[in-house]
Amino acid sequence: MPKAKRTLLQQSIYLEPDKAALLDSLAETTLIPKAVLLRKAVDALLEVNGLLPKPRQVPPAKRPPTVQ
Repeated sequence: MPKAKRTLLQQSIYLEPDKAALLDSLAETTLIPKAVLLRKAVDALLEVNGLLPKPRQVPPAKRPPTVQ
């Protein structure tokens, strides 16, 4: 099944040099691209302010009973 295309809009942001350096360090340490870290931060900000619905929690998979 093909993945659905996501439309993303480019946004420029201004960060103080020390915060930009910390973001660089975090991205390097976690191996998560800065763009992904920033998208997660925006999602969290929108969620906290009630502008984004909370992500659905996936129920744990039911396992068949183990045979003893």
